[in-house]
Amino acid sequence: MNYQTIIQQAQHQQEPLKADRFVKISDRKDECDIPTDAWKPLLENSYLQTWKGIVLPKGITEMALYPMLLYELQPKTIIEIGAFNGGGAIWLADCLDVFGIEGRVHSVDIDLSLLDEKAKADSRINFIQGDCNNISAAFPSELLCALPHPWLIIEDAHINLAGILEYFHASGLRSGDYLIVEDTNKVHWGLWQDSWDDRDEMEQGANKMDDLRDWLQNHEDEYLIDTYYQDMYGYNGSKNWNSILKRV
Repeated sequence: MNYQTIIQQAQHQQEPLKADRFVKISDRKDECDIPTDAWKPLLENSYLQTWKGIVLPKGITEMALYPMLLYELQPKTIIEIGAFNGGGAIWLADCLDVFGIEGRVHSVDIDLSLLDEKAKADSRINFIQGDCNNISAAFPSELLCALPHPWLIIEDAHINLAGILEYFHASGLRSGDYLIVEDTNKVHWGLWQDSWDDRDEMEQGANKMDDLRDWLQNHEDEYLIDTYYQDMYGYNGSKNWNSILKRV
């Protein structure tokens, strides 16, 4: 293949239009084309990855996929569940600015003491201190009703997954909104098990893919997996298996 062919074929324009782009969870397997041995070096130094000098713990494939999804979706609201030090929220807000999207980031965490000073000072982000076991208190219905669509919700807390999904499903997710559940890659949790301090979070995280599948089986006509992004780097070539979801 040469450069002229690449431009003429315009696969980047054709692939998103494929009729079988969106599929049900029942059509998918919980496995990945990237071999297990490849994940260890990809993960072991992930906390050296930074954005504006702040730790940005996103997977390398997500760093490429998320901006593409943001540009296509043009979200007016991004809800990030799991703020960590705020690096992810700043990166998302910067992506919105780069693409000229008038949106806002809302990021929740049970402990905001880890926020970087740059994150605290960023007026584009609404940081909320809240417990994912009581997600309705962090995002009450009156707040959600005021947030413009489309939404992109990114779950990265590893706690009370089914409860979080059910709450946002019942409290505002609309057709066309996207929902991403991070770290559903089962291989990762096997590699992390000796270094994760919070054993309860570790246990819930290791079960995320199973919990997500159980929930989706009850909603598989409402939430479809976007295989254009999900499989761009091979089948489930991501830290997030079967979890880039569009509400239909």
